[in-house]
Amino acid sequence: MNDQEIEALLNQALKDMFYSVLRLQEKSVSKLAKGNVSRTEMHTLEIVQDIPDATLTQIAEMLGITKATASVSINRLVEKGFLIKAQESEDKRKQILRLTEAGDALCKKHTQFHDMLIHSVMREFNVSEYPEVLKSLQALVNFFNCLRV
Repeated sequence: MNDQEIEALLNQALKDMFYSVLRLQEKSVSKLAKGNVSRTEMHTLEIVQDIPDATLTQIAEMLGITKATASVSINRLVEKGFLIKAQESEDKRKQILRLTEAGDALCKKHTQFHDMLIHSVMREFNVSEYPEVLKSLQALVNFFNCLRV
């Protein structure tokens, strides 16, 4: 196999994986939240779950979106009852975000989806027998992280 054929194969594999994961995640989020939460909103909730006292700026940076877009997402999640905004005790100008009970429950369900996805992959493909696959996947993650704009 020549370099051009390898590039075409890798390109197709990455596109197929990307679109498959996006479709699965959209269906899962839609099902869990009864069509009430977008993918960006779900990722926002995940960040708030992972980072105590997350701020709008942190969410925008982690998602690679503008503060305005993050603000819209956060406000929708507050309106839907998944997030609350609170003033930071040390700097009253700064707002911190926290999950409501409904937001926490949705995050837990979404985490279960990710766990199911990983367990399914591990059942179908014994990753531990192929450490080079994990090393290659990590190299891809590192590469994509370097490309962030």
